[in-house]
Amino acid sequence: MSLLDVAAITGLPINSPDCTPDMQSNRQYNVVLTNSYNDFIAHNMGVEGTKITENEHVAFLFYWLNVILFCSRSIQMSKLYLPLATFLQEGKALNLAKLLLGHIFEELGQFVCDLQDNKIISAGGPLWLLQLWINVIFKNFMTKLEGGSTDK
Repeated sequence: MSLLDVAAITGLPINSPDCTPDMQSNRQYNVVLTNSYNDFIAHNMGVEGTKITENEHVAFLFYWLNVILFCSRSIQMSKLYLPLATFLQEGKALNLAKLLLGHIFEELGQFVCDLQDNKIISAGGPLWLLQLWINVIFKNFMTKLEGGSTDK
């Protein structure tokens, strides 16, 4: 899987600058970090019918990065993605495709280590993207099941 594959499948740009540790947010946002996703939503959601604040938008982006893009397997929000959410709120272009590809390789490395150590394997995280890629690349080699009366 390559960076071009990630861009083709997700639509994420690959020509944006890398996110580096020396990048700083223009301002501080008030996002309440909690122990669960439900508590996070409850504490950061504004009043219905009012204009969405910058803090709410950062909270949404933070949630989106955790749950949708990087698919954290944890039951808690990963604080790692909060700076990315603030940069996105401020309109900074980031190479999310490169971060996602790197995260996939990290997950695959953990997957291999767990297999070697005979641990229970948790196939979560961004492996959805790897599965999509495998389906596209190897579609000619997949066997098609014959339709039967149990098919819906």
